[in-house]
Formats: sequence, structure tokens, C-alpha cells
Amino acid sequence: MNKEKWNEICFLLSENIQTDISENSFEQNVVQALRVLDWKEYSGDIEIRPSFQIGAANRITPDFLIKSDQKKNLFVIEIKQPNIPLNTKFQQQLFSYMRQLKLEYGILIGQGIQIFYDGILARQEDPILLETIKITRNSDKGLSFVDLFSKGSFNEESLKSFTLDALKKIDHSEDKINLTNKILSNSYKERITELIKQDFLNEYDGELIKSVLDQLKFEIKEKNSEIVYPETKSTNLNYRNEHYSNEILPIQLNPVSEREFKEKLLLTKTAYITTYYKDGNIKKKVWNVNSFNESSNLLGNIRSRLDFRNGNWQKLKIEKVLVSIYN
Repeated sequence: MNKEKWNEICFLLSENIQTDISENSFEQNVVQALRVLDWKEYSGDIEIRPSFQIGAANRITPDFLIKSDQKKNLFVIEIKQPNIPLNTKFQQQLFSYMRQLKLEYGILIGQGIQIFYDGILARQEDPILLETIKITRNSDKGLSFVDLFSKGSFNEESLKSFTLDALKKIDHSEDKINLTNKILSNSYKERITELIKQDFLNEYDGELIKSVLDQLKFEIKEKNSEIVYPETKSTNLNYRNEHYSNEILPIQLNPVSEREFKEKLLLTKTAYITTYYKDGNIKKKVWNVNSFNESSNLLGNIRSRLDFRNGNWQKLKIEKVLVSIYN
């Protein structure tokens, strides 16, 4: 039964639509897909584009709000045109609805289906992506989606079990390494050239774009791979007879991306510095950064701390440092 329902959803959301379908037209296909899952507007299961007052002057209008027979809000759905890749802007829009409506689960539907969770089981600031499902027939993930989000089988215990399993599978460090390797690969460099070409096709002739691109070379490098920090001399500490190498103190960020870390730090104004020593000791401190701004040098700020300056960290036998947004 789940297989038949999922394949019908694939027909409605992918196979039987035009590539340039508008979001309004796609909305009707999503309504039909929800009917396949036994959520019906006439029964009061679905609210389409409900409007909610937020504060004195603001309102939010999610695309779909799914409710129980007791009219309890269960989860929210945001849809996007399937010819546009799902991106962080769309995700942030969904996140705002989840937060404002105090919902643990949100679903983003477009080129694929993404399931997000925002509850006590996840230790991060933003809702976490539990699953991405391609809208293709006979997908095991699709069958699981039908089981979880059909009206007849929808229940909190099943969702909690699914969430715990998904969180166990998520290994951000490994995922980031794999993603980094993919982005740094030669095949992706070719993809960038094609993306640039597509971006200018509405403005310039294709042959002109190709001739210009043939004269250019694009490189992607890790930001920290070529950073060299000058040695900081200290006049206050007496380390005269010690010899220190020019090696750099290993500093790991969480999130790994410096850009993402700065964005979150500017919001939280707080991070946590964990210092690992060669003798096995670990010390953790709160880092309050009220004066930190968008132009601040993140790693420069961290390395300027007295214990982390060149010469000092070797003397203190510091092995590495982890700076995390999450406690």
C-alpha cells in the first residue's frame, strides 16, 4: 500500500508536471499528494496559506499547516517550484514558521522532499535536516515518508524513533569532509564553469560567454590551507631560552565553515573554547564576543588570546583547540 501511495505522489509531484510549473499550480499538485496521504482540506486536516499575527505589525503565512482531528498543529509544509533547487533561503523561511508556530517538524517540498526537526533531541541552533528524499518511484526513503506522514499512521512515537535513528546516522564531520572533497574535485570545477555560463545566457551570446570562459581559470581552495599567521612576540612573559617552531596551533571550528561560524557567532555573541593539553587535561571556557563584527578576523581573534600565541601554547603544551558555537 505504501509503495502505491508513494509512486502516486511521485506522479503528482514530479512525473506529471511541466518543468516550468508555477508555484501556485504546483500547490494544487501538493494538495492532491496530501490527499493520497489521507489529509483532506474539507475535513479540516489542512490549512492552506493560513495567516498568523506575529507581534504588533508582522504576519507569517506558511503554505500548508497540517492539523490533527483535535485541531492540534502537527507539522508545517513549505513548497517551492520544482525547477528551482532547494536552498538555504527556502530552508530559513521554513525554519521561521516552525519556530513561530512551535512545531518540531517541518517539510520542504520542491525538487525533492526535505524533513526538518527542531526539538530537544537535536543540539544545534537551527532545525536539523533529518532526511532528503528524491521524488523517484520505489524509493525506500519515500516508503518511509508515506508511513511516517500518512494520517492513519501518524504518531509521535514513530516520529521520535525516526528522528533518533536519523540523528545517529548524521555525522557532520564526515559529511563535511566528503562535501569538501566533492567541491574541490576537478569535475565540480567544470560544473562551476557551466553554472557561470547559464547565469549569463540571458544577457550575452553563448559563444561569447564560452570564448571568455576559455581564457579564464577557476580555482577552489580551502581558506585555511594557505593562511600564515605571523609570530606574535610577547614582552610580558619570560620564555627566553625556549625554542619554538613556526608550526601553527591546530584550531578546529564547529561549524567547520568559517563563514557559517561567523554568521552564527554574530547572532549568539557566545562560543565555547575547549583546550586540549598533551598530558590529557581538557579545559573549557566561555568566549563572549560582544565587540566582534562582520569585518573581524575570526582565527586572528582566537590566536591573539594569550595562551594561544606562538611560543605560549608550546610552553603550555597545548595540543589543539576546539571552538564551538554549541555547548
